[in-house]
Amino acid sequence: MIDFSLNENQDLLVKTVEDFAKKEIREKVREIEEKGANDLRKKVFELGLGGVEFPENLGGAGMGMLERALVLKTMSEKGDGGTTYSIFSFLPALYSVFELTQNQDLIKNGIEGKTKITLAKAGIYYDGVQTKAKIKEKDKIVLVVEEKEPQIILFFAEDKSGPSLCSSSEFEIKRKIFRSGLLSSPAYEVEIKSFEKISDVQTQSQNWRRFVARTQIFLSSIVAGISKCAADYALDYALERFAFGRPIAYHQAISFMLADMDILSTSLEQILFKACWEFDNQKDGFDDTATELFLEALEVGKKVTSDAVQVLGGHGYIKDHPTEKWMRDFQDIINAFGSPAKFEGTIKNLETRI
Repeated sequence: MIDFSLNENQDLLVKTVEDFAKKEIREKVREIEEKGANDLRKKVFELGLGGVEFPENLGGAGMGMLERALVLKTMSEKGDGGTTYSIFSFLPALYSVFELTQNQDLIKNGIEGKTKITLAKAGIYYDGVQTKAKIKEKDKIVLVVEEKEPQIILFFAEDKSGPSLCSSSEFEIKRKIFRSGLLSSPAYEVEIKSFEKISDVQTQSQNWRRFVARTQIFLSSIVAGISKCAADYALDYALERFAFGRPIAYHQAISFMLADMDILSTSLEQILFKACWEFDNQKDGFDDTATELFLEALEVGKKVTSDAVQVLGGHGYIKDHPTEKWMRDFQDIINAFGSPAKFEGTIKNLETRI
């Protein structure tokens, strides 16, 4: 039996993040959605939350992915998931550098906020933007990033020798891209002017699997926070909203929906902790568990955020309540680095093995 109870340091970490989220995020969500989260990111760096999972010699806190998940989930639950993503959107880029290269200076500068680094997105835009780089002579490389003024863009590309991780500090921002969610993280189309390969990528290697698992845990942690927050908000609303002489929470259809939302959000949290524990303890199959977590986050987040809107009825679709924002943000977060659908084969293999 795995004990997921938190130790003293983890409790203190959660309390620090919770206080920050309630004070700096929860009541300012709409303002942050309009102005962005750069100021909040600076405060996060000052609190030392930028690199809790990285070694101390790289400027981190020497903790693990469990502590990172606690930070992300708590900030998403007590503050806002979309804002949390915007604050920490640099992490997948650092994961790629940490697991696939030996560039310690880049990691240190990224953790301390000295260098704005971002990992180009892939697979989520359908307006003619090419998001998978194919390197050929004379071809333009056009990508999508979520940083207004990045200093370094990382992206995965493929040539005759195979896939590689590339870095560029010379690029041109072409245009801003419209999307419905994550408005606090504006997306931009950029054209790469020059780049360098910083690492070959072996997709069957342990380091590649660790990079993917880190990214899946990163996204799933935020979705777990959004799901729990949406479930709690819907319950509070249903207890205050009266229809036919009693709170709508006491009507059978609504009560069943609220119960399902709570069960799903709680179970996702347990799978999240299990995936982090296996990753931090280097257990066999940690990558399968991370993928299982990611797919569960897809299903739970989709149902809970949409059900929260449904519980609120027409109120769920207006900006007087945050449920519509959580539903919009979830879609962009879970698809941030490619569609989760491609991992379905892994789950089928897991089911066969079991």
